[in-house]
Amino acid sequence: MSKTINPYDIFELAKSTGRSPAEILQVVEQEGWQIDDTAPSKVQHLTETKQGSVMNNPNGAVEMMRSLREETVNRLYKSDPLVRESMNARAAIDAAKASKPKESNLIHDEQGRLIGVKHSVVSGVHATGNNQVALMREIKENINKQYGVTQ
Repeated sequence: MSKTINPYDIFELAKSTGRSPAEILQVVEQEGWQIDDTAPSKVQHLTETKQGSVMNNPNGAVEMMRSLREETVNRLYKSDPLVRESMNARAAIDAAKASKPKESNLIHDEQGRLIGVKHSVVSGVHATGNNQVALMREIKENINKQYGVTQ
């Protein structure tokens, strides 16, 4: 039985060793390997572990890109101190921003009923669509509570 290798494996070996595909091809031929397109791949690859080609499956391609990004980030975090320091600083900044609770523009009484707003949602800097929607939602909930309407 002769030794066969897939062309894909030649490119993977070239990528992993830093040599050109021509050099790998020359070494493979000197070792007595035959190049066969139908030979099973010797190198495990992410696209081959999933069924079918990711080129025809957009969800598979997105999942592959996410996993490759995670693997790359993990590898860089472990091996590069500048990347590690940058990622730690970004995480600290995000944590500091996330720790501030967002103040509500709505004022409630002891029973939890809406009694007013701190800033106008009709004019000024608080006149945003989100604030207006939040106020209308709260008014609707108060009316539903007051009259016993369940939804």
